[in-house]
Amino acid sequence: MLDWNDIIDRGKRGIGVSEDEGLAITALRESEDLQQLLDAAEAVRFHHKADYVNTCGITNAKSGRCPERCNFCSQSAHFKTAAPKFTTKAADTIVEEAEAAFAGGVREFSIVMAGRKISSERDLSTLEDAFRRIRESTGMQTCASLGLMTKPDLERLQKAGMQSMHHNLETARSYHAEIVETHSYDDEVETLRNAKSLGMYVCSGGIFGMGETWAQRVEMAIDLREIDVDSVPINFLNPRPGTPLAEKNDLTPVDCLKIIALYRLVLPTKDILVCGGREMNLLNEQSNMFKAGANGLMMGNYLTTKGLNRDHDFDLIESLGMAIRPPPHAPHPPSVPPAVRAEGTDLAGLTEKNLAVPSK
Repeated sequence: MLDWNDIIDRGKRGIGVSEDEGLAITALRESEDLQQLLDAAEAVRFHHKADYVNTCGITNAKSGRCPERCNFCSQSAHFKTAAPKFTTKAADTIVEEAEAAFAGGVREFSIVMAGRKISSERDLSTLEDAFRRIRESTGMQTCASLGLMTKPDLERLQKAGMQSMHHNLETARSYHAEIVETHSYDDEVETLRNAKSLGMYVCSGGIFGMGETWAQRVEMAIDLREIDVDSVPINFLNPRPGTPLAEKNDLTPVDCLKIIALYRLVLPTKDILVCGGREMNLLNEQSNMFKAGANGLMMGNYLTTKGLNRDHDFDLIESLGMAIRPPPHAPHPPSVPPAVRAEGTDLAGLTEKNLAVPSK
């Protein structure tokens, strides 16, 4: 039996639910139980994030011909798909897209490039130029998704103005080899740790609806908490023709809300963003994604698929009495250290002071 008052109290103090509690959440089916789940997730989200919405946008800056075999991805060279194929965009183009996104309400902009990792001098120089100019002209938060990056290359880009790094685990460790065939789960984790060691804001999540179990959804959430990522993008599979997952489509809107709420309660202080696939999977439940615990969303188009017009998202945010979070983003409250979360720790004696979570 889940104690919702206790879960909310701990969540407000920065303490996420246990693995066992996470598994119990995934088993909820009755409408009353689901309503309690959403109420708890919303209370924790509001405590840490108020009614501000983080907005991010991306540019597909290098597309297709990727040597990696990720079974959901239409940009893999292993599959015959209709995904666009082009080499790296010019810095001028990237900066223009960032400025247009900023004018349209986006407050974090990510440069996404296909490939195992971005390491050529040409690509790195283009990124350096783009990051410097985006920071100078907009002041918006800068991010990139560049594959399995080394620490020296990340440090170089950080000095040029890259503040955040995005790199998804994609799915749970126990299911990863079924989805990603050309690099390991540990490769993904090493990339995250490289960025964390530099003090970068790290964005990592995955794609749901690829055949993973509910237990594996909990497993990935716990791993993300241990790695201590800063932001979790939640993507729902939009199956791409020509990929091995082209016929996979087994998520319901309620499943999607449960996933969002689960991740909010496992990772109470983190930024939880709803990204790819939300339109086709959440359907009419998009208005409830913030009630389920999300505090951000990707706006505009995705890598190889169209998104909603930004005005639609603005109207939704306004109708809910929420507002776009202005730049620069204040740091999120710190998470509770793993040692404090260790099994058997007496949580009753913890205080706001020794958790370093600011009182609100």
